[in-house]
Amino acid sequence: MTNWNNSRKRLKIFTKEFWKEYKWQDILINLLIYFAVFSSLLLIDLLTKWGLYIGDKPNEIIANYKILGIRSLLHRGTTLEIGLTLHGLHIITFLIIISTILFSALAKKKYYRWWIAGLATIAAGSMGNMVDRFIFKGVRDVFFLPFADLGTFNFADVCIIFGSIGFVVSAVTFSLIEIYKEKRKKSISEDFENELDENENNESAETKKNVETNDQIKPNTYNNSEINEEKPISK
Repeated sequence: MTNWNNSRKRLKIFTKEFWKEYKWQDILINLLIYFAVFSSLLLIDLLTKWGLYIGDKPNEIIANYKILGIRSLLHRGTTLEIGLTLHGLHIITFLIIISTILFSALAKKKYYRWWIAGLATIAAGSMGNMVDRFIFKGVRDVFFLPFADLGTFNFADVCIIFGSIGFVVSAVTFSLIEIYKEKRKKSISEDFENELDENENNESAETKKNVETNDQIKPNTYNNSEINEEKPISK
């Protein structure tokens, strides 16, 4: 058990052992999940902007459905206002897309596919806003919340926020499950080893007892044989 754990710890991304665990079918499935989620959400974002954004009516309320409202606004910053220029935002977006694709391709365990969906959602939102920045030098925002009007946003912003939340929640959940499984395996292994030790101790004690018993029996047998040899034979 210890040797197996040590071999697992020695596996690194640049070793042959690490890559031997991968199957091209798993990599293909992971990437299919990623690009299916990515392309679907990106398409929805671009279609909603194309259909709802009206450039000649800036910040004018077009529709109010009480739960969700529609108005057009060209936002030249970011939703969270992190103070980056357009070039900085493009670089961040490229890094997000490349890193999420690499993670999706290298993900080993099947429950990582929940993480892949979350990462693809974040990447789709980032890409949708980056397309706007390339073409319009800003982001087309088309939605607002009438009951809590804190600003105008778009579907890409929703993807980034909820994709991040989904990724964190799934990562924490499955990490806790993995920790619980490892602790349970360790506990079962320790119980099994203790049981083996106990059985070995019992066998050793039984063996020792049998040896002592045999040692006690042999002298008696020897004495009896001597008595039988010295006893005269009656005629």
